[in-house]
Amino acid sequence: MGDLALVACTKTKRQVATHASDLYVSPLFRKSLLAALDRCKQVRILSAKHGLLNPGDIVSPYEQTLKFMPAAERAAWGTRVAAQLASAASPNDTLIFFTGDDYFKPLKSTLLASGYRLQQPLGRRSLGARLQYLREINDEALLKTMLIRFGQLMRQLARIQVGGRLLSQATGRQPWPERGLYFVVEPVGPAGRDWITRVGTHAVSAGSRTTLWDRISTHRGVAGHGGGSHRSSIFRSHVGRALGRRGDEALPASWGVGQSAPADVRASESLLERKVSSVIGDMRLLWLSVPDAAGPRSDRAYLERNIIGLLSRTNVLGIRPAPNSNWLGRASVDWRIVTSGLWNLDHLFFRPDPRFLDVLEIYINIMGGKDAPREESLAPVDWACRPSHANHEQLNLFETDNKLHGA
Repeated sequence: MGDLALVACTKTKRQVATHASDLYVSPLFRKSLLAALDRCKQVRILSAKHGLLNPGDIVSPYEQTLKFMPAAERAAWGTRVAAQLASAASPNDTLIFFTGDDYFKPLKSTLLASGYRLQQPLGRRSLGARLQYLREINDEALLKTMLIRFGQLMRQLARIQVGGRLLSQATGRQPWPERGLYFVVEPVGPAGRDWITRVGTHAVSAGSRTTLWDRISTHRGVAGHGGGSHRSSIFRSHVGRALGRRGDEALPASWGVGQSAPADVRASESLLERKVSSVIGDMRLLWLSVPDAAGPRSDRAYLERNIIGLLSRTNVLGIRPAPNSNWLGRASVDWRIVTSGLWNLDHLFFRPDPRFLDVLEIYINIMGGKDAPREESLAPVDWACRPSHANHEQLNLFETDNKLHGA
């Protein structure tokens, strides 16, 4: 694992100000970003105009490149970025450059002299060779196949549930499985198609007694007056912040502060809470009964992690087209929500285990009456041992000239 991955900006950009992780839309940037997220916990973006960017920095579109910049300006850019890197990484850290030489050479000598260990896996490959290399290490062919099968299974689940239920119409009197997963669906895909924008579960702590309805009801809010508590639902908290950033409602300074709040603070938040309930109430819900025992190794935990991983990775790559510009999540203050296309933060960009689709299919068939209920857990026994980042075989693809790069 590296300590910090660096991804180069690209010419193709969105035409509106957005998070740096979302501004650059070329296939090279998307593939490089996913490879960087696999490789390191910290990722930064190298911009010809701005220097070093955090993925969450809000950036307006611009036209500037190092490729045709005079040598003196490139050198000055390198000095500036090296100074910025000092606050993000420490000497002896490994910096992995998902860039060509244009963005590597101006920094190389200064960083080596400062004691950093450098890797440049894309090296001097042609653009076509870079894209092919990234397709391979990101397992794009497998992801495409998995996404097609996942879509088929979700359509099967939707048919069983006749399209699911609006959250505003969900009540505790309706039949819900005691334990399971839920899928939030919004009409924000291409041509207004329904799109999964959140995946969730419950009872992933040993001994937990929460039910699926407990979790759903905290997201929906209080029936009748439309209230709710964003301190009990991180989903509500995300939606409220996005509404505030988009300007739909004023965002109270107290929003998201603390696990509880006095009555006067809750009263000041009530307008936004009701707006959140209204927005979430218009979302549709699919659900899946997964009744095994509570715990972090439950089948629910296995399915949740892998589904979020699949959807977020394919969204980054553009295999799963991003939710359209009307999706409220695009106004999120958190770049991970914007980039993943999901109202989730846990398990984003996790490299999915293809076996989860077999487990998912069995549970859907059980729910549809095509298969008999199972008493035993269905998830592979070794699933919790799988690393969330690149495995050792993949790491070999990142080898570079150790002498040249100071390893």
